[in-house]
Amino acid sequence: MSSQPEDDQSKRGQSNHNSSTSSDGNENHRPRPSPPPPPPSQPPNNLMPPHGYHPPMGYPPPMMYPNAPYPGYPPPPPHGYNQYPYTQPPPAPYYNQGYAPPRHDPCSGFARGIVAAMIFLIVLSCLSSLITWAILRPQTPVFHVDNMSVSNFNTSSTPFTATWDTNLTIQNPNHKLRVYFDKIVGAMFYDEDDTLGSSWVNPIFMDIKTQTTMHVVISANGSAQNAVPIWVAQEMSKERDTGTVSFSLRFRIWATFKTGSWWTRTLVMRVFCDDLKVNFVGASGNGALAPGKGDDCDVYT
Repeated sequence: MSSQPEDDQSKRGQSNHNSSTSSDGNENHRPRPSPPPPPPSQPPNNLMPPHGYHPPMGYPPPMMYPNAPYPGYPPPPPHGYNQYPYTQPPPAPYYNQGYAPPRHDPCSGFARGIVAAMIFLIVLSCLSSLITWAILRPQTPVFHVDNMSVSNFNTSSTPFTATWDTNLTIQNPNHKLRVYFDKIVGAMFYDEDDTLGSSWVNPIFMDIKTQTTMHVVISANGSAQNAVPIWVAQEMSKERDTGTVSFSLRFRIWATFKTGSWWTRTLVMRVFCDDLKVNFVGASGNGALAPGKGDDCDVYT
């Protein structure tokens, strides 16, 4: 029983050998084609881009460098070769430069401190003045000319002589401030510019909401030191012929305002009593202020 399968396998092997022999013999009898011609010589493969991709149409292939570590980039220069083509090396990058912080000048800081202190003091002074004004409401005194008489008025002889006797009323309208007139000097003018004579007046004290009278006597006694110019006397003589001469009485007063002991202010007041018309009777040298011509004087501080 076992010999029958072996005989079958041997027969199959002989048949396969015969078929392969016959096929080889047929192939040996067929004519073989001529070998293809050799391809033309091509440049080195260094011009080919990496990864085997062909360059796009219309663009030249990328430059390839021998011994380059990266495709498309030139190789590094040899050791010791200056990479910069100029003699002077390039400047260091901006971001590599160290940033030096600005130095603080102590003098400038001191000056700024002084300026800031001055501004603070000015603002504080202004605020203090505003608060004081709001609380005290200071007001300047009121001056009014009651009457004025002129005697010994002589413009025909040289030097010129005259005496002015004036009474004024002064009012203190302040509710919380007392006024001290420390120094008072008065002067008589002609045509508001030409000085005829001057005199000092005694100091005056005025309590709150009070009034007082000030008596002023000014003389042009003909002294050479205070002589009136001749042309001024001639002008007054011409006006005297009309029966009326206008004079101006002005004062400079150094005053102090006080309220208790916590606020004091000293200032200089200028009082202008202008256009005082004096009527003369006949050819005498005596005259008086025309009725109703007295008015309040202008006060400047």
